[in-house]
Amino acid sequence: MYKIGLVGAGNVAWHLGIALEKAGHQVINVYSRHWDRAQQLAQALLAAKPTNQLDFSNSEAEIFFIAVTDDALAEVVSKLLVPENSIIAHTSGTHALSLAQKKKTFPAVFYPLQTFTKNKPIDFQNIPICIESNHIESLDKIRTIAQSMSNYVYEINSEKRQLLHLAAIFTCNFSNFLFTIGKDILEKNEMPFELLQNLVNETVQKAFLLSPENAQTGPAKRGDNSIIQKHLSILNQYPSEWKTLYEQFSSQIYNYHKKLT
Repeated sequence: MYKIGLVGAGNVAWHLGIALEKAGHQVINVYSRHWDRAQQLAQALLAAKPTNQLDFSNSEAEIFFIAVTDDALAEVVSKLLVPENSIIAHTSGTHALSLAQKKKTFPAVFYPLQTFTKNKPIDFQNIPICIESNHIESLDKIRTIAQSMSNYVYEINSEKRQLLHLAAIFTCNFSNFLFTIGKDILEKNEMPFELLQNLVNETVQKAFLLSPENAQTGPAKRGDNSIIQKHLSILNQYPSEWKTLYEQFSSQIYNYHKKLT
C-alpha cells in the first residue's frame, strides 16, 4: 500500500482517487485551488484531508499524482512543494515526462487511457494505464500501483504517448462530436438518438474485429456520388461547417480506399 497525494479534483482525479483506494492504497491529501472541490473529493474518500495550498512539505505521501488540466500542469508543478525523494506523477497524455521533474524528487507519468465523466462509473481494471519514469525504483513503484488497479499496464515513453493521445483524439473526441451532429439531425426531425445505438455498437465491434479499414462501408467508399449529392443538398439547411465536414470525410474515405484497391 502506498500513501498518495492527489493534486486536482476534476473528473480524472475523482475516478483516480476512488480507484486507488479500491486497490488498497491510501489517499491522504487532496488539492484543488477551489476549497469546496477539494473538500467534496476528500469526503468521497476514506481519510483524505482537503487543501487549496500546494505546500505538501510535511505530507506523509510518497507519491503525488498531478491530475489537472494540461494548460495548468506546468504552473502547478512549478509551485508544488513536496518532501524530498517523493515521486511526482502527472496524468497527461500530451506532456513529456520532464514536466514532472523537480529538484530532489523523481518524475513519472501515470496516464489512464480513458474518457472520464465524474458521475459515470468506470471499471479501472479494463483501462489501459501507460507509465513512464527515468528512475528504476520510481518506475517499479508506479508499475506496482498501476498493476494493482488495471489488467492492462504499458510502459510507453513520452513521444509514443503523445502519438497515442493524438490517436485517441481522432477515435474518441472527434467521433463523439460526430455523434452530436447525428443526434441533432435526428432530434430536430422528431426521431430519437437511440435509433443509432445498435449501428454505433456494431461499427465499433467490427472496427476491432476486422480492423477499421476493412469494416468501412457507406456511399463514400463505394463512390456513390448520387447519394452523396442528396446528403449535401439536405445539409444546406444545417450549419455550413457540417456540409464541409461531410465533403471532407467523403473525399478522405474515397481516396483512402481507392489507394487500397
